[in-house]
Amino acid sequence: MQQKPFLLIIVALIGVVIYAYYAPNEKPERAATLTPKQYIELVEQKKQERNLERKQEQAEEARQKALQKAATE
Repeated sequence: MQQKPFLLIIVALIGVVIYAYYAPNEKPERAATLTPKQYIELVEQKKQERNLERKQEQAEEARQKALQKAATE
């Protein structure tokens, strides 16, 4: 009976150590953890990504319209 809590604590401790080892590799994209300069850069980067996605969607729509127009002629 005495070993069960001990083993449970050891397993939990090993899990925490593994998490602590790998957690710093992932950078969060939250405003609370960024400096003002990093936040501004993050906002600008997301804005550029949205603009790029919007342009790609518009190009795809134009291609589809051109294909539909060519198919009806």
